[in-house]
Amino acid sequence: MGRPRKSLDMQKGNLTVVTRERRESEERKARTGKEQLKRPPAWLINDEAKKEWRRITKELKEIELVGNLDRNNLGGYCNAFANYLQVTELLKGQEYYLERETRTGTIIVKNPLVDIQKSYAEEMRRFAAMCGLTIDSRLKAVAAKADAEEQELKARFGI
Repeated sequence: MGRPRKSLDMQKGNLTVVTRERRESEERKARTGKEQLKRPPAWLINDEAKKEWRRITKELKEIELVGNLDRNNLGGYCNAFANYLQVTELLKGQEYYLERETRTGTIIVKNPLVDIQKSYAEEMRRFAAMCGLTIDSRLKAVAAKADAEEQELKARFGI
């Protein structure tokens, strides 16, 4: 399996005019509608997930590549976010390490909620990266656009 393909905005190498136009055409054809992003899916687990859905879809309107096909990844992010909040709330006031009595004495163990919280945080990060919600993915897109604009100016004016 080859490397994942980058959007045209994220391309760093010099592309011929023909290659650039072809990729622009491919990206236009790959874009999907956004009508399914207007309302949260019914399968989101609670009101907190739905509230997060509304918040991020409002912000994602600016990113042209996010559309209907990203719906499940966005929903997965929202569910992971809601679960993370629930576990974090449960952890409030609890110790991160607990004492357990055994036949041989007292042992110290990590609170299992810490691992659950960590797993939801990792799940949120994975979904966020897939949907352009991370600062890294947004900065890559912006930097690539700036590079493309600079190359276009150089090509047009010979600077």
